[in-house]
Amino acid sequence: MLIHPETGEKVLFVNSAFTTHFSNFFNFEDVRYGQDFMPEAHHLMNYLISQAAIPEYQVRLKWRTNTVAMWDNLQVQHYAVADYGNAPRKMLRATLAGTALT
Repeated sequence: MLIHPETGEKVLFVNSAFTTHFSNFFNFEDVRYGQDFMPEAHHLMNYLISQAAIPEYQVRLKWRTNTVAMWDNLQVQHYAVADYGNAPRKMLRATLAGTALT
């Protein structure tokens, strides 16, 4: 759990490419001798990762001349769909320095 440095909102960043596990998450009933088995954590991780695939939680742009898109990488996932054929894709990225997240 992160706290957004500008808005103060709680942010849960879950991404299949970067998130591997939950720390301190298990059900004592499922812990077996010599092995921590966490089906609840596995199901929760899959559920959270799958949310990005739901169309209601997505933004799709119809690119036109002079279209500009901006997003906050602390709160959204970015996935560039290669649906622009042979047209060039020009992207400029700005990364802001700021307070470390807690």
